Amino acid sequence: MLISVFVRRLREGKTYADFRRAWLPDKGFGVPTRVVSGQRADDDREIITIGFTDLPEDQMDGFLQRVGPQEEVRHDRIDEVIEPGMTRAFYIQLADDDLTEGPAPR
Repeated sequence: MLISVFVRRLREGKTYADFRRAWLPDKGFGVPTRVVSGQRADDDREIITIGFTDLPEDQMDGFLQRVGPQEEVRHDRIDEVIEPGMTRAFYIQLADDDLTEGPAPR
């Protein structure tokens, strides 16, 4: 599982709706991908997206190269509604814990 985290700041006068219109991809990624978006509780200009892409680690480089061109187009649109500079990070999932009922036994 590839986890991607992006923290962006909306340009003055832009809204989450503006961001979402720019952010939505033109086509799917071709692999199971889920993205959670959020707006900072005390600053509605800060937007976070956390993506979960389900593919084996050995296929990640190929996936990123394959979707790269379409992502460049999408990120150019996004750049029009966000300020320059952002936090961008990619992670390999190590655990998935459901803490509804408390932690698992140690």
